[in-house]
Amino acid sequence: MWKNKLTIVMTAALLTAVAAVSANVSAAEEAEFIAVLKSDAGHLEKSAACRQLARVGTQEAVPALAAMLSDEKLAHLARTALETIPGPAADDALRAALDKLEGRLLMGVMGSLGVRRDAQAVDALAQRLTAADAEVAQSAARALGQIGTAEAAKAIDAALAKTPAANQVAFCEGLSRCAEALSANGQAAASQAIYDRLRGLSPAPHQVRAGALRGAILARQNEGIPLMLEAIRSADWILTAAAARTAMEMPGAEVTAALAGELPKLPADKQLLLITTLGQRGDGSAGPGLLAVATQGEPAVRLAAVRNLTHLGYAPALPLLGELSLSAEGELAAAARDCLGSFPSKEADAAILAMLAHQDAKVRSLAVEMIGLRSVAGATASLVKAAADEEESVRLAALRALRDQAGAAELPALLTILVRARAAAESQAAENALGALVARQSGPASGNVVIVKAEYGNLPEGPSADVTEKVAAMVKDGALAVDASNGNFGDPANGMVKKLRVDYTVNGVPASKTVREQETLTFTATSTPPAIVEAICGAIGSAQGEAKLALLRTLRSAGGPKALATVKAAADDRDAQVQDTALRVLCEWPTPDALPIVAELVKSPPTKTIKVLALRGFVRLVPQQDAPDAQKIEALKDAMAQAERTEEKRLVLSALGNVTAVQALALVTSHLEDPALKEEACLAAVAIAEKLASSHSAEVIAAMQRVAKTTANEKLAAKANALARKAKQ
Repeated sequence: MWKNKLTIVMTAALLTAVAAVSANVSAAEEAEFIAVLKSDAGHLEKSAACRQLARVGTQEAVPALAAMLSDEKLAHLARTALETIPGPAADDALRAALDKLEGRLLMGVMGSLGVRRDAQAVDALAQRLTAADAEVAQSAARALGQIGTAEAAKAIDAALAKTPAANQVAFCEGLSRCAEALSANGQAAASQAIYDRLRGLSPAPHQVRAGALRGAILARQNEGIPLMLEAIRSADWILTAAAARTAMEMPGAEVTAALAGELPKLPADKQLLLITTLGQRGDGSAGPGLLAVATQGEPAVRLAAVRNLTHLGYAPALPLLGELSLSAEGELAAAARDCLGSFPSKEADAAILAMLAHQDAKVRSLAVEMIGLRSVAGATASLVKAAADEEESVRLAALRALRDQAGAAELPALLTILVRARAAAESQAAENALGALVARQSGPASGNVVIVKAEYGNLPEGPSADVTEKVAAMVKDGALAVDASNGNFGDPANGMVKKLRVDYTVNGVPASKTVREQETLTFTATSTPPAIVEAICGAIGSAQGEAKLALLRTLRSAGGPKALATVKAAADDRDAQVQDTALRVLCEWPTPDALPIVAELVKSPPTKTIKVLALRGFVRLVPQQDAPDAQKIEALKDAMAQAERTEEKRLVLSALGNVTAVQALALVTSHLEDPALKEEACLAAVAIAEKLASSHSAEVIAAMQRVAKTTANEKLAAKANALARKAKQ
């Protein structure tokens, strides 16, 4: 216990000492700044001193600051400092200056007295209300308003009747400020009297009338509701709008009830104003009133009511939103649909799910659409059920929603729906939903990429290092791309060109990639989980017609050995349509594991169309395979020999542009003289040269000089010339 007491005593002593030191420092600073003001220092130094005295000044600084009040350049800084100094000395100095100054300097001092709320300055300021200088009179009124006492208000009120019209707004502003201050000090009756006095002015500027009405209503609190309603009914739109704005500052269900009760009695323009006011107040008790005008009336009014009912989240409006979505026209129908889709409550989800059981198919279709739009949690089972609805429109809507929401759990149902599809549109919708499901379940992620083997060095036969653990750790940390660099893996082959090779699996499907030093290896192989592929392959056995074709196309998106084998088997199907679809899918297969099959189709195509498709697929897949550049070049050279049309020859040249080898550069430049191919050859040559400029300078220089002379593309020619210059360095 005694230790705690000792700690408290020591802490108090320390704080007292710190405060004393701080006070001494401030006093010393203040003295220095006062001395600057009294000296013949320049404007810059005195300005800085005034600013510092606003921070540390006391009554000791008042005389020096008061002496600056007549200085045109320093007066505003001196006043700012005086405004912050506690005690009566600063007030006395400012009041004393009133009789010594004029114009803007006088106005500034009056403003400072207002800031300090100096009640003793009321009489002196009141004398200036009748000044010939309008700006002085207006400044006096505003200063009295800041002081805000009953005496200040009486002074302004007494002068108001005789003041010129040019001063009226400033005088009314002063009175309004007095009313605000009196209300804040508990003098409600005096405050109301001032506001009522201002309301009775005629003529009066619109801002005065609007401000006085606001103050009169707020000062009365709930007793001001009748006054608010009177203004809303008024033919004067200024007062109507002011009352509506004021209503948004008034809390309580009584205000909401009064506004909602007035709503049906008003013309459309005022209804629109009150509907917005009720919505912005955020009081749900306005719901019944808004619902009533949303049900019938002018379209613009109904539109505003619908939107504000949604803003309030008034659940009883949900049936009306559904009805309007289907039966209304134009903007009202669109707004109802949007509001139903964005309605902010779980009750809306429940109401929409209940609509699935409605006897009207249009209502069920709308419910399905809204479920998809709102992404209602746990609604996929309801969507699957709706996909078996007796009405095609409902089934199609459900399948469109399932396209965005179906997961692995919905796969069996989707397969059944696809196999049993009753129309082409339904089959297409089911295929789209199945394809989207596969896409969501596929793709590399740190959780489904497994590194089997990784090597970095002068591959395949030179010095290298096993970096399997390093790459695996990077993938475990979330990386889906790895830079082949000495910074990551050290330098196992100093002075040699290195490569990074990684063997890995995605969802259990093997893949392999090799990139050069300073390139990035990205785990882009996509693979659908085996269970999904198995289910799709199994469904093909019982599928017929368009459903079977759709499943084959879906396997192209799924990928993997099982999917590829199933499609390859379907290519031998007796059904010509199934066979043609399977062959097309093989030609469009996205990964190089289909390359041997596609190559065979290039050599022995069943039709000329399949040959063209196979050749295109072959050219696309060759650069993707993990093989030596020489092998890729040879394959593309064979493809060029097989190509009969200019379009395919251009594709071969484009593919060669992705092979970083001097042999590829030589092959593409051999086509620079062909008018039909020269531009594609120039593009490919530049793409290759960009990667070879430092290692094969002679070949790059020769090729780029030819490209610059051959191409009609000025930008490409300039790029070729730049590469030639770079290679010469």
